[in-house]
This record gives sequence, C-alpha cells and structure tokens, in this order.
Amino acid sequence: MRPFSRVTVSAAVLAFSGLFFGYACAIPSKTSVQNPAPGVDIAALQKEIVSVLAGGSDIKPGIKLPNRAALENKAMARAYLIDLWKRLGFDLQAHDYSPEGRNLFALLPSTIGSSEFVVVGAHYDTARNSPGANDDATGVAVVTAAAAEMGRLPARSRNIIFVLFDEEERGLRGSRAFAQKLKDENRVVHSVHTIDQMGWDADGDRTVELEIPFDGAVALYEKAAKALPVPVLLWTTTEAGSDHTAFRKLGFPAVGLTEEYRHQDTTPHIHRPTDAAETVDFAYLRSTTNLVVEVLKILTRFDFVPLSAI
Repeated sequence: MRPFSRVTVSAAVLAFSGLFFGYACAIPSKTSVQNPAPGVDIAALQKEIVSVLAGGSDIKPGIKLPNRAALENKAMARAYLIDLWKRLGFDLQAHDYSPEGRNLFALLPSTIGSSEFVVVGAHYDTARNSPGANDDATGVAVVTAAAAEMGRLPARSRNIIFVLFDEEERGLRGSRAFAQKLKDENRVVHSVHTIDQMGWDADGDRTVELEIPFDGAVALYEKAAKALPVPVLLWTTTEAGSDHTAFRKLGFPAVGLTEEYRHQDTTPHIHRPTDAAETVDFAYLRSTTNLVVEVLKILTRFDFVPLSAI
C-alpha cells in the first residue's frame, strides 16, 4: 500500500494500454454473476481468503505463496480467486492492461437496467518481501464478501463492479488502467470505493478512515454506520497513497477505506515478511465488511436519496 513514493506510469502509456487491451475485455452489458451462493459463511470465507493468499494455507497441494509480487505467484493467486468467485456464483473477467498487469473484475447488474455504476475494489498484489495478509488480502476479503452478500439481494437500482487490482505496489498501475478503461468506455460512475489494509485494530474501537472522501461520502458512511448493530467510528484523512487516487485523478468520485493509518492504530507489519494471517483481526475485518455492504445497500436501494440530501 504505502508510502506513495513508487514508480509511476505516464498517462499516455496508460491510455495506450487501455486502448490496446481494454476493448477485448469490455465490461459486459449484462452480467458476470450466475447463481449467487446462498447462505455464505462470511467469517469462514474471509479467513480462507487471507490464509490462502498470504501463505498460511496451500494455494495448490504442497505450495504456499511467499508473496503476490512475482508473476508466477500472482498467476496462482488469480487462478485461486477465479475459482473461489465461481463457487460464489460470479464469473471474474480479466482486464489485461499490459503484458504483465492483469486486473480481475465482475459485474453485478442492476435489476432495472440502470446505466449507472458503483465500483468497489482492492488490490491483490503485494510488496516483494511480504505475504501481504493485511496489505491487501484483507481488502480482497472485503470485496469478495461484499459481492457474495450483494448477490443475494433480489433487486438493485444500480450496477456494481467488483474489481481486484494488480500492481498497486508499483504505482497504482492496475487501478490507473481500470479507471482509464471506465473513462474510455464512457461509463457513468456514481462512486468508487477502494479498500486497503483492513485487518488491524489494536485499541478495539472499530474505527475506519475515509481517505479524501468525495462530496457526500461522509454522510453516506455515517448513515450506514448508524444502521449497524455494533458501532463503527469514522475518521476522514487526506491520505492519497492507494487506489482511490487513480480514479479521482480522472474525475471519478472516489473514497479510500483503511484502518487507522493516520491515527496511529495500523499494522506494524506493512511490507514485511511478518504481514501474515495470524496478525489479522478478523472481527474488525468483518465489522468493516458490514459497513461496506450497508453502504452498497443504500446506494442500490430504489428509494435512494441523493447524497446531497442525506
């Protein structure tokens, strides 16, 4: 995830990659969901995701991932995620934006044929010397669980794109390419919500930071937090070091979600070999997942009130 002193890619190169690779894998007009799995055990699902992606469990018989930076390791991670999402009823599509970069995404369509999209994403790659349990297998676990939960709803007023970004650790390359893809395809995007590092809560206060929230985002998240059975506290920050920044730079309303990165309650294991599954607070991860799901329910309700009126 951070710090943000990474290799960057020029806008011209990204635009070219979007043109070269994007149209072969355009966001489908109908659906990427088949038969959503009923009654998913979210706690067990999230523990499996973090453990497998971070090398706590075998990703293949006898093979554990040391990181998700090497190309062969990322390929195994993608294969695992595609199979997992298929079990949940979703068809993950590939967005090949460069010879080495590949995002994964799925569309959960509106049930009324809306042309408006909500985007929810997290990066699946890691720093080279880290198994990346918190950074960012926890974000992948939030996005996956949110897809499973939202897929069970009988009706939705907006489309939702769930996306897993590649190469966040190399200058937000995956999210920059996906943002360009949405722009090139003239998608009407209501808002973008990205999750990065969501597994550390040493003081137990369940606080979530909203990074550079778009206009109306704070009210939206406060409304969602009030609907939860267990309170969730919210801070706003000006942190720009993750995938939400890529969308904001192209004019999309975006917000990043993370643990208390700016308020001194964040993992000490970032980008280290110790960023392992046993350091993740799964109760906190589930709490934040509930918040994200509630936000998505608000955004896809048929009685949705414009953000300015919340």
